[in-house]
Parts: sequence; C-alpha cells; structure tokens
Amino acid sequence: MSKLEVPRSYTHEQWQEYVKRGRRIMRSKSASNFELGDLLNEIIDAGPIGHGEVTDLLTLFAAQIRSSHSSLRKYRTVARAWPTEQRRADVPWSVHRALAAVPDRFSLIREEPSDELDPAGRGHWTHDAGLRARDSMPHTPHTPGERIGQAKRLLRVTEEAAEALQQLAERTEVIGKAMENPAFRQTVRDAQRDVHLRLEAERGRQDPPEGSVPAPRSEDPLPGSTVEHRKTPTAVLRILGQCTSFCVGMQNAVIAIQEELLTTEHHAAVLESLGKVRAVCDWCEQAVTTGRTDVDEALIRLMDEEQDGGGLP
Repeated sequence: MSKLEVPRSYTHEQWQEYVKRGRRIMRSKSASNFELGDLLNEIIDAGPIGHGEVTDLLTLFAAQIRSSHSSLRKYRTVARAWPTEQRRADVPWSVHRALAAVPDRFSLIREEPSDELDPAGRGHWTHDAGLRARDSMPHTPHTPGERIGQAKRLLRVTEEAAEALQQLAERTEVIGKAMENPAFRQTVRDAQRDVHLRLEAERGRQDPPEGSVPAPRSEDPLPGSTVEHRKTPTAVLRILGQCTSFCVGMQNAVIAIQEELLTTEHHAAVLESLGKVRAVCDWCEQAVTTGRTDVDEALIRLMDEEQDGGGLP
C-alpha cells in the first residue's frame, strides 16, 4: 500500500503509530493475542466512531497490518472480555477465548479443571478443557462420553452410520458386548422384522398385519382334553399327546427365537417348515374326518424331505 489511508477522527501520526505497533505484534514469534486485542480496543475507544464504522475500521487496519478482519474481531472480543487483572499468564489465550462468554469466567479460571484421566482428578487448562468447562464439544475427546458423542455427531448421515456399523461388526467382541444389552437386542429384532416385511413386499407376497406380534402366552395355553383317558383308545391318546407336545414345544421355540439374530434365509426356512407342518395337519384332519389316509405325491415328497433333514443346510 503506497499511501497510508487514515480513518477520520485520527491524525496521520497517531494512526501510523498504531499500524507500526500492529505490524510489530504480527511479526513477533511470541505475538500476544491479548496485546493485539488491547491495541484494537484502544483504537476503538480513541476514535469517536459509530458502531457501524467499527467493521470498516477493523477491515482497513487488518489489511494494513497484514491480518484479517475476522481475526482482529476475535482478538478484540476476547481482550474486552478479560480485563488485564483477570487474565492468567500461565493459561493459553485459547482457553480465555473458550471461556469468554461464561458469566463466572473470572472465578472459573482461577481453579484448575477436573480431569477424569488424572489419578488426583486434577488437570490443567487446555483449549479442550475450556470447551468442556462451557459444556461444548472438545476438539480432542478424552472421556468415553465425549468420544461417543463426537462419533454420533459425525455419523448423522444414515448411510455413513450404517457403513461404520458394518465395519464395527467385523469385531465380533463389539457385537457380542452390544448384544448383552436387552434394548439393543430388541432394536435389532425390530430392524430385522422391518427388513423382512420390506423384502416380502418386494417379492409380491402378502405382508403380515402391520405391528403383528407373537401371541402372548396365557396361563393355560393348552386346555386339557375332555376325554376320559380310561375309555379313550391308545391311538387317540397318542394323537392328543403329539399335538400337545408340538404346541408347547413350538410356543417355547417361538419365544426363544426372539433372542436370536435371524437372517433373511432363516426367516425363509422357518416359514417353509411351517408350511410343511400346515400341509401335514391338513392331511391329518382329512384322515380323521373322512377316514381316507391316501397321501398325494406332493405330501409324500414333503415328508421325504423332512426325513432327509429338509430345511437344514
């Protein structure tokens, strides 16, 4: 800049001295942000300028000392918030900046911050400690809560969070630890159900009723038969016993399956097996009702598959 531009309300000599001091501070390796902030406040207080003119003045001064308007505004604000007698020389300027808007900052900075990683629970002032003191997210999280909070903040996009979860799933100990939490297991089951229903809908199959849940277990889910055992043929008692055992076993199995992580293949295998059971029950009902015990070829193949371990890999 060939000719020094001087704002109104300042003499050329006065403004030239301000610029020299500002440049000296900027060049110094141990430049004090407080020193520059104090200089800016001195400049603002020395000139009878209006509020709207402060921005123009800071922009001009920033260009003349080779800085930026945003930096000067930051230095000025922090210096204004911390009178000289309230500052701590052994605490970084960045901490003063982090606490600049805290009402009780003067008393707060007199005490060392607590540190969960320190055996005595005492720490020292750092920028992150200042951010914690004002309940803000630190740049370098140290505690479990801070690390988890930062991870959640960074993974707000569903696709990115899903990708991160898939990569974490490669560590089986992580998934195992998470599955110890009942709420997490329920969340996984709900997600599996939603995925299964969506896939079924995509295949054009009839969806189960929305929000359907397994039938609750009653105190007496399987009422006893009304026949007299002494007068009932052994074959009938055998059928009744088989039906009772099947119902009780299936009820317990369905309840137990709620604790498992099922894949789409698992769902398909269970539904296929239930279809086979339904076909056999229909044949049994027909045989008892009509007395006909002939079996069609489809049912024969189905029974053969079950005897050969059908439905299992």
